[in-house]
Parts: sequence; C-alpha cells; structure tokens
Amino acid sequence: MELNIIDKQYLDTEDRYLDLNQTVAEYIISEYRNLSTYYNFNGEPLDVLLGNYFYLKSKNEHYVLEEILNKYCFNYTSSIHNAIYDLLLVNEDRALLWPGVKEIEKCNELYKLNTKNGLIKVSKASSSFKNHKSSYIFERNLRGKCFVRTLDFLKENNDYKAVLSYDDNLFVGGHYHAYLEKDNQTIDIASNALYDNIADKEKAFRGEIIKKLSFDEVIDSFNKVLEEVPMIDKNDDKLQVLALYYGRKMGIK
Repeated sequence: MELNIIDKQYLDTEDRYLDLNQTVAEYIISEYRNLSTYYNFNGEPLDVLLGNYFYLKSKNEHYVLEEILNKYCFNYTSSIHNAIYDLLLVNEDRALLWPGVKEIEKCNELYKLNTKNGLIKVSKASSSFKNHKSSYIFERNLRGKCFVRTLDFLKENNDYKAVLSYDDNLFVGGHYHAYLEKDNQTIDIASNALYDNIADKEKAFRGEIIKKLSFDEVIDSFNKVLEEVPMIDKNDDKLQVLALYYGRKMGIK
C-alpha cells in the first residue's frame, strides 16, 4: 500500500536521522578505540557511546572522548535536555553524567543545573500541579508521550497552548516534539519539567517552532487533515499527526 504523506514525513525526517545518529556513534566508538581503553557495553551504537561516556565521566576520564564528540558536532543542548529528562523522570543519578552538565543543586522543589549553556532552573511539573485538577495526568506514563500527554493537559487547561517543534538530535537531524506554553511558563510534560521563564527553557531545549495551537485549534486542524489524508486513523495521536503535517508544509527534511 502506498504511504500517505504523514508516514512519509516520519520516515524521511525521524527514522532516517535515527539511523544516521547510530552511524555517527559507530564512527566515534571506532575512533576512540584507537586512542584509549575501550569499555564495552552491549546495545545499539548510540547507547554504547553514551554508556562509555557516563562511565568515563564518573571517573573524570571523559576528556578524550569529549574531544571526539566535539569533532562530530555533538549537540550539547540536546544532551542537556536528556539530562533533565533523567533528573526529573527516569534516573536522577545519571543526570550529572550527561555531556554539558557540570553541576546540579537542589533547593527545595527547584533544581539548578550549571551547564555548558549556563545556569538552568527547573522544577518537577508533577509537584507544581499536585493539588491541581490535572494532577492525575502526571501519574500516567510520561516517558516518550509528549504528544498525547500535552493534549491531555491542553484539553483541561484552555489558557495554555500546545507548541509543536522540531528539535535537534545529538548529532544529525532532529525529531518532532510537543510541549505546553502559557505566558513565560513552559511545561515539557514528557520530561515532567516546568520552566518559569523562557530563558531557562531555551538553555534546556530549543527547536524550530512549527505551530502553536489551542485545544480547539488542534481539533479543527486535525479534522481538516483527516479530510485531506483519509488514510490517517482518526484515533492517531493528533499532535503528532499535526507536527508531521505542518513540518512537511514548512519543508522540514
């Protein structure tokens, strides 16, 4: 069956770049092997590379590997974003080991990260919304669910907008992302992160803004896309479909 334009946009812009990032990681591993002791881990090349970096940084022996990362245009903002994801949601101990993160301090509910991009202040969104009508959303699986959880929250909080963006990968290309915005506040719900000002958010992650949509605009836009691309399932993640659709319109490739 012929691919619809949404599937093709995913394969061209996300799937292809995932493969290319693995290839770059293979090159770096090969180059590092020739310069120093190699600590082997099983898994995909990018996981192996990061696992080795984390191990070496824990021993303060990561500088040679970091020089090679720089040679291959490693994206530190993407790395810092991953560190915050670990810090607030997955593996707090590993957050400090990501490239570009120098120090992490916790002050009550606020985390202060000294990074290659400067000082970043961030807190857990789940803590800030624990007595809120939408607190139950943060008890759901957030990991890898930026589109669906952003829409869950947006549906109940009409004063926010969903932001669809195309963010950089660690090495090559990018990936589609969704988060929430109101005035100067940003909720990056997939990493359980709340930023109280734009400056902190932009040090932690930034990308090419595709669209900003209210809940009603999401529903209207999705229904229009359904009419244009009838092969799309009406139960698909609406924000992901819209990110891919508008990304294609913008010429992201």
